[in-house]
Amino acid sequence: MTKNPYIGSSLDEFLEEEGTLEEINLIAIKRVIAWQIQAAMTEQNITKTAMAEKMKTSNLVFYD
Repeated sequence: MTKNPYIGSSLDEFLEEEGTLEEINLIAIKRVIAWQIQAAMTEQNITKTAMAEKMKTSNLVFYD
C-alpha cells in the first residue's frame, strides 16, 4: 500500500503554524453563539431589542 502524497498536515496544524488557530477558533465560537441566539429569537418570535432585554445587555451587541 502506498501512502497518498496529497495528504499532509491537518487544517488545525496548518493554522497553528501560521499563528492564526486561536483567532479562527474564537471567530467560529462567536458565530455559533450568534447562530444559537438567532435560533432562540426565531423560536420565541422576539425582536433583537427584546432578546437584549432578556440578556440584560445593549442591543448594539447584535449588530456586529
